[in-house]
Amino acid sequence: MTEAIFGLIGVLVGSGISWFQTYWISKRTDIKNAKYLAIRVVCVLDKFVEDCADVIKDDGLSYGQRNSEGCLEPQVKSPGPPIFPNDVDWKSIDQNLMYNLLSLPSEVEAGDRMINFSSDIAFPPDYEEWFDERKFHYSQFGITACKLSDELTNKYNIKKKTYNDWNPKEDLRNELNKVLEIREKRMIKQQQFVNSVLKKQQ
Repeated sequence: MTEAIFGLIGVLVGSGISWFQTYWISKRTDIKNAKYLAIRVVCVLDKFVEDCADVIKDDGLSYGQRNSEGCLEPQVKSPGPPIFPNDVDWKSIDQNLMYNLLSLPSEVEAGDRMINFSSDIAFPPDYEEWFDERKFHYSQFGITACKLSDELTNKYNIKKKTYNDWNPKEDLRNELNKVLEIREKRMIKQQQFVNSVLKKQQ
């Protein structure tokens, strides 16, 4: 009877050790996969932030000059959605973080559709609505990418990219505030116009 009890205890201890070894190896693998993903994705996000910063600085002038027709035209191509690597294990990171990362490309695609739509209501020579709409969306995309990059670098102890005399996050926020102010003034003018028309019809 005693031998049977000791035998059972030995089996349980052996099973426990085996389970712990499997769990420990799996946990270490998940940590390595998560850090690998973070490094790869942070590189993509940092490049995307720089591209967004280039977009919001685009004033439509080439070396300070308009085009041959006297109009503004974009000098920087919109980057489109960030393309994340395929060789990473998305299940290795927090689910909320994974969702926020994977939803960013679709948000950029939706923003690009709004930008394209604004081209139908933008008129020469300045195409203000189109330029403002592009700055409005890409400043937000850049800010979102900055936050996601910061979250990954902090969570997985990755060295953050440093910039000498430039703070892309600050530029993005400043431009967003400017565009929001312009959009608000435009809405007020539009509402005043509508009110004046309605008043004439009374």
